[in-house]
Amino acid sequence: MLMEITEDIKRTWRRRRNDYSAGGVAYRRAGGDLEIALIATRSGTRWQLPKGTCETGETPEQTALREVAEEVGLVTACDCFLQAIDYWYWDTYRKETPELVHKRVDFYLLRVVGGELTDSSIEVDSTAWFRPAEALNVLTFLGERDVVQAAIAKLIAA
Repeated sequence: MLMEITEDIKRTWRRRRNDYSAGGVAYRRAGGDLEIALIATRSGTRWQLPKGTCETGETPEQTALREVAEEVGLVTACDCFLQAIDYWYWDTYRKETPELVHKRVDFYLLRVVGGELTDSSIEVDSTAWFRPAEALNVLTFLGERDVVQAAIAKLIAA
């Protein structure tokens, strides 16, 4: 069992790193209804927004566009930056001693302009379209719910 990540642990843990990712709220209007694409991971137990690590030379916006294409098969255009979230977690993958990770993720509002929703990526278990209220209900992480709430507010105001 891993220990709780306290402020003291954040300050003193020796094995730690910072990660930077980007992702998007990919949306479409289907028959007048707004729909948002989500991915499922961890054997379908976690619903979340598509996102991934920024590659060398990529802007966060380019990362978001690439990750959405790779993870859900959609071609998107960036409407705007939404917000950044950050969180801490333990990375235990192939590690004798856990590594503490502080992750920042920049999220963008991405309008679908092509492609087809697919779960063919090895990184995801499933993909699906959700109406806004459904998306807010199934999203696993509170920070991503806040991002989707910001996207909904922008799309309603438009």
